[in-house]
Amino acid sequence: MVDMHVHTSIGSPDSNLTPSRLLEAAPEVGLDGLVITEHDTPWDRERLERFHQESGLFVCSDREWETDFGHIIVLGLDSDVQGIERADELHRLARAQGAFMILAHPFRFFPSHSNRLFGRQYDPSALTAAELAQHPVFELVDAIEVLNYACTQKENELAQEAAQVLGKPAVAGSDAHTYMEVGRCVTIFQRTVGSEEELIEELRAGRYSLAQRRPSGEYVPLVFATP
Repeated sequence: MVDMHVHTSIGSPDSNLTPSRLLEAAPEVGLDGLVITEHDTPWDRERLERFHQESGLFVCSDREWETDFGHIIVLGLDSDVQGIERADELHRLARAQGAFMILAHPFRFFPSHSNRLFGRQYDPSALTAAELAQHPVFELVDAIEVLNYACTQKENELAQEAAQVLGKPAVAGSDAHTYMEVGRCVTIFQRTVGSEEELIEELRAGRYSLAQRRPSGEYVPLVFATP
C-alpha cells in the first residue's frame, strides 16, 4: 500500500510535514511505501536511503512539476532535469528516459477560473466528461490521479470519469502536506514493490487497486461507477 503523492518541508515550501513526522505517520496508517513528490527539490540519495533504513518502507523521491497544462508527477526522471515548464517538453524527456507521467488533480477548483486546465474556457461546467477528456494534456500522460485527498468528491469523480472515457490508468495519492493527511488516498499493489523501477513496472502492468482511508481508519476500495 503506497501513498503516491506526498510533500515534505525538505522540497515543498507549502508543506509543514517534516521527514521525522512522516517517519511516524506512515507506519501508523499501514503504508508499505511512499512516493515523495516535492514541488521544488527532490530528496538526495543519502536522505532517501537513511529514511528507508529507519522506516523499512519502500520510498522514492520524484517531483510534481508545474507546467502550462497543470501539475504533473513524473516517476523515474533524472533528478538533474530542471527548468521544464511545458508539458510537451516534459513528455519528450519522460519518453526518452522511460519515466512515468501522472496528471495530478486535473479537476481541482473545477469549474472556476482557478482550474489549471479549463479555467479560461467559457462555461466549462456545460461540457461532458468525454468533451473534457479531449484536452491535449491527457494524451501526454500515462495515468490520471483520480483520488486526491485535497480534492472534493466531485472533483475526484470527474477525474474518474475522464480516466474511464480515455481508458487511462488511474492512481491515488493523498497530496499530503501535513501529518494527518498521510495515507488518506493510496494505491495498493498486488506485488511487493522494492524499487522505483518495480513501481513503474507494476503501474504499467495495472497490477494494483485504489482506496481511501476513512476517519475510522478503514480503507475503502474505490469502485468506478458504470458509465
